[in-house]
Amino acid sequence: MNANLDEAERFLAPVLNRTNSDHRESSIVETLSGHNSVTEQSDQRRWHVINKALCIFCHLHASCEDRSTGIDQPEPLSTQRGQKVVNALLDLVVLEGIYPSVSFGIGVPVERRLKSTLKGEFTTRSLGETSGGRPEDQRLLIHIINSLCPISLSREGLASSIQDRMSVDLIAAVGELAFSPAWDVEIRRQFVLSFREIIDSKSALELFPQLTSLLHPSCPDWFRSPVSSSLSVLPLRPDGVRQMINFIAGSASDESGTPSATPHQSSGPTVSLQALARASKLLTSVPSVMTPDTYISGLAPQLLDLLDDSALDNKRIASYIIGTGFLSRRKLGSPGTTGWKCFAQPIFDAIDPPLAECPVSETALKLALDRLSTLVRFHSNPALTKRLVGPNLLPLWGLRCYALEHRRINWADQIHAILSTYVKISAAETQFLLLSDRLLWLGTAAWKLAPGTRGGIEIRKHDAEEGNQIDPVLETVDGRVIQYLSLLREAVLTDDQLCKIFAHTSKAWLLGHPSQQRLEALGDDTKDPLESLVYAKLTYQLLDTYKDRITSSFEGIIQLVDPILSAFMAEHQQAGSKDRRSELSRTGLGEIVRHDNEAEDNIHDAHGTVSSALALLSTVLGSLDVIAANTDISLLDRVQDSLDYITKTNFSDSQLSMTASNTLLLLQSHREMPNVFQTAENKTKDVEILANDRNSHRKALGFLSDELAPVRAQGLSTLTDLVSKASPILNVPSIGILLASLLQDEDEYIYLSAIKTLGLLASNHPKTIMMMLVEKYIDTHEESTLDVRIKIGEALNKTIEHLGQLLAETVAQTVGESMIAIASRRGERPKTLQKRERAKQKAAKARKEAEDGWDGKILGGCNSDEEDVDEEGMMNAHVAKIVDGWADTGREEDIRIRASALSILSTAIETNIAGVGATITSTAVDCALAVLKLEKGQERAILRRAAVMVIMSVVRAIDAAGARDQRLGFGFAGENLEEVVRVLRYVEVTDGDEVVVGHVRAVVESLEAWRQKSLLGLVRERKGEVMDTGFEFRGLGVGGARKVGRIEELT
Repeated sequence: MNANLDEAERFLAPVLNRTNSDHRESSIVETLSGHNSVTEQSDQRRWHVINKALCIFCHLHASCEDRSTGIDQPEPLSTQRGQKVVNALLDLVVLEGIYPSVSFGIGVPVERRLKSTLKGEFTTRSLGETSGGRPEDQRLLIHIINSLCPISLSREGLASSIQDRMSVDLIAAVGELAFSPAWDVEIRRQFVLSFREIIDSKSALELFPQLTSLLHPSCPDWFRSPVSSSLSVLPLRPDGVRQMINFIAGSASDESGTPSATPHQSSGPTVSLQALARASKLLTSVPSVMTPDTYISGLAPQLLDLLDDSALDNKRIASYIIGTGFLSRRKLGSPGTTGWKCFAQPIFDAIDPPLAECPVSETALKLALDRLSTLVRFHSNPALTKRLVGPNLLPLWGLRCYALEHRRINWADQIHAILSTYVKISAAETQFLLLSDRLLWLGTAAWKLAPGTRGGIEIRKHDAEEGNQIDPVLETVDGRVIQYLSLLREAVLTDDQLCKIFAHTSKAWLLGHPSQQRLEALGDDTKDPLESLVYAKLTYQLLDTYKDRITSSFEGIIQLVDPILSAFMAEHQQAGSKDRRSELSRTGLGEIVRHDNEAEDNIHDAHGTVSSALALLSTVLGSLDVIAANTDISLLDRVQDSLDYITKTNFSDSQLSMTASNTLLLLQSHREMPNVFQTAENKTKDVEILANDRNSHRKALGFLSDELAPVRAQGLSTLTDLVSKASPILNVPSIGILLASLLQDEDEYIYLSAIKTLGLLASNHPKTIMMMLVEKYIDTHEESTLDVRIKIGEALNKTIEHLGQLLAETVAQTVGESMIAIASRRGERPKTLQKRERAKQKAAKARKEAEDGWDGKILGGCNSDEEDVDEEGMMNAHVAKIVDGWADTGREEDIRIRASALSILSTAIETNIAGVGATITSTAVDCALAVLKLEKGQERAILRRAAVMVIMSVVRAIDAAGARDQRLGFGFAGENLEEVVRVLRYVEVTDGDEVVVGHVRAVVESLEAWRQKSLLGLVRERKGEVMDTGFEFRGLGVGGARKVGRIEELT
C-alpha cells in the first residue's frame, strides 16, 4: 500500500508541488509526459499519462481490497496525504482524459467543479469544442470506463472516492459513448447497457444532483433526452418524491444563502414557493417512455403519504404539488383523468360513496376528511377548494350536523373548518338554497351515517327493514337551523343575496313544496314530511336575525310580499281546499310583516295577513325618494297580477279590497312618470354598484385577516377586482399600506399576488404608490428587516414594469435618486450595526464560556491550521464567508439591498429611459462603473453583477428608443464609449467571478454592435436632428483619476 502511494506521489509530484512560475503556461500532460520521458505526439502523450494514472489507481484499489492487517494500523489512504493523492489521480483522469474526449456540452462545466489540486493548464480548454467522434477519444474513453466502472459498481475499496470525486463525470463519459451519433451503433448499444447499469446502481438521492448538473444550456439534444428521461423517472423509486423535494429544497437554500431544514427533521424540509414550483413542474412532466396513467399512478401513493404525514411542512408540500401540479391542470386533473382518479375521486367516494363502495369504515372516512382538510387549508388557490368541496356540500353538511348531534366534536370542528372556508370563498346564495331544501339530510337512499367502531362516524348501507324514524329527526330541526344560520353568518353575503334566500324559504313555506327542479337535480322525488316545519323555522330565524337587512331594500319587500299575495290568490281560487298547514303559514307571515316584534296574538285569518302585507307595500310606494333611490319600476310588475285580482274580487272584508285598490293606484301613478324612473334607474345602478363595492371591500378586509391561506387569497382576489375597476370606495393610501403589509405574509402565494395588485394600483395612482414603496424600501428609521425590504424591492421592480411610460417626472426622479443613494456608499444603518455588534459580543461570550467549560480552545472545522482540509468543508466555509460578508459592511447598507437597488435602477432605465432622463441615467452609469472599480472581493460579486446589468440596461434602452424612432436628446459619445469599453475590458480580465465576466462580455458585445450600427449608418437623421452615438459620463472621482466626462443634452 505504502509503495503504491509513494509511486503515485512521485508520478504526480511535478503537478502537485509546482511553485516555479516558469511552468505556469505548460500543460499538465506536457509536464507529466516530460517527467516520464514520453516523447510521442499529443494524443499519445495524453494516452500514456492517463493510462499511467489509471494503473496506479487500480493498484491502490487492489491494495485496499487485499489489506488484512490489524485494526490498530491506520489505513494510509484514509489520511489527508492519501486522499490528496487519490483525488489528484481522479482529477487528472477527468480533466485530461474524459473532458477532452467528449463532445462539446457534455459533462459539468469545469468552472462548476470542485477546484483541482493539480497545477497547470488543462487540455480541455483547447480541445473541448473540437473533440468528440475521433477514434483516439473513443479508445481513451473506453479504457477509462472499463477501468473505473467495475470499481465504482463494486462499492468496495476506492469506490467511495470515485463516487465523491467523479461520479457525474463517469456518467457523462458513458453517456457520450452510449448516445453520441458520432459513434458506431455497436458501441452505442454496448454502452447504453452500461449507462443503465450505472443509473440503476445509484440511489435517487445521489442521482438528482448528478443528473441535474449535466443538464445545462450547452448540452446537446441527443444527450439531454436520455438524461432527462432518467431524471424524470427517479421520483417513481421508493421514497423518490421525498428525496427529490429534499434535493430541490437544499438547492434553493444554497442559491439563497439560507439554510433549510434537514430531511430528517420532524417538521420536514422548508421549501420556498419557487422551489415548490420547480418540484411541481418536475413531478408533472410525464416521461416520454411512460404513459401518463402509469406515471401518475406510480407517484400518487408517495404524494398521498406526504399528504398524510404529521409534519405540517410535508402536508404543505404535498398539497401544493397535488393541487397545483395535478388537480389544477385540465389534462392531468379534470374529472375522469388519472390525476383526478388518484387524488380527488377517493375523497369523493369516501364522503359520498356510490353503492358499490359501501360501507365506508371510520378509518377510511376520517382519512378522506383529513386529506380534504389539508388540501383546503394548505393550498392557496380558491378554485381548487370550490372544485373539491362544492360537489360534496350536502354530505359534508350532513356529517357536520351528525357529528354535533352525536358529540363527535373533533369531527364536527374539522368539517366546519372545511365548510367555513368554502362558503367564504364561494360567497354565493346557491349553496344555501340547496341546504335549506335539504336541511335534515342524513344520507341517500343507498346509505346512512352511523356511529363508528372507534368513537367516530362511519357510513353503512340502509337496512331494508328499517322504517322512517321521524321522532329522532324532529329533535334535530332546531339544532340544524342554528347551524345553518351560523354558516350563513360566515359567508358574508350581500343584502340582495340574503333577500333571495329569505324569499326562497318563505315561498317554499307558503306553497308547501320545495323547488321540484332542485329535487330532480338531486335525484330524489320523495317529499319530506317535515319540510313545512323546517321552512317555517328557517323563515322565522332569518327574519329575526336579518330583519333590518331584509326589509331595508325595496327589492326585499317585494320578495317578501309577492309570495304572500301569490299564495293568497292561489288558495282563494281553490275554494274549500285550504288545509291546516296553509293557515299556519299565513299566521306566521302575519308576524313577518309587522313593524316590531310584538304582534297581536289574535291575527289568525288570511285577510289580516294580506292586509298587513299590502299596507307595508303601500307605505313604501308612497315615498318617491325611496323609489327613486332604491328600485326599478320593473320590480313593481311582480305584484301587478295579484293586486288586480284582489281589487276585482268581492271579499267579506272590504278593507282588503280598498287597501289593494290604493296600492294599485300608487303603482299606476309611478307608471305615469317614466322620466323620473329613468333617472331613478340610473341612480339606482350607481347606488347598487357602490353598495356592492362596499360589501366586497368589507368582505376582503375580513378575509385578509383570516388564518387560512385560501381565505386570505380570496380576500386579496376580491380586493384586486376592486383595484382593477378603480372603485371609488378605495382609500388609495390605506390600500397601499395594506398591500405593503401583505408582502410580509408567510404564504408566498399571498405576497406575490400582493405585488401584482400593487402594480395595478400604481397604474392609476403612480405617485402615491411609488412614493410609499420607495419610502418603505429606504427604511430611514431602520424598522424593517432585510427580507421585508427585499420583498418591497421586488414589488418596486414589478410595479415599475407595470407602469411603463407612466414612469416619468417626479416619480422617475424619486426612484432614480433613491436607488442610487442606496446602491452607492451613502446609505448608513447605525442601528443595524449596533444589532450586529451585540450579536457578535453575545456569540463571543458564549464561545468563551464554552472554552472555559472545555478547558481549552475549541477548534472549528474551518479554523484548522492543517494544510489540507476536506474540500466540501472548504466550500461550505467559503459560502458562509460570502454570506457573512453580505451583511458585515459596518455602517453601510447590506450588499444584498445595494444589489437590489441597482436591479431596480436597471428596470427603471430599461422601462422608460426618456422618463428617467439624462441626469439620473448619467449618475447611474457613474455609480455602476464606480462599483466595478472599487467593490472588490467575492462577497461583493453580486453587487458587481448588478452594476454590469445597469450598463446593459442603458444600452438596451437606447437601442430600443432608436428602433421606435424616439429621440432621447442624449446618446453615446465616441470617446467616452471607448472609455467605458476600456473599463469593462479591464474588469473582464481582472474579475474572479465568472458571472461578472460573462455579463461584461455580453455588454461589450452589445456596445460593439451599437457602434457598428452607427458606422453602418443604421442610426439616421430624424426630423433634421442628429442623434449622437454616445454617452458622456461624469468622472468617477476615484483617487487622482481623470474625469471621463458627463452626459450632455444635445441641441
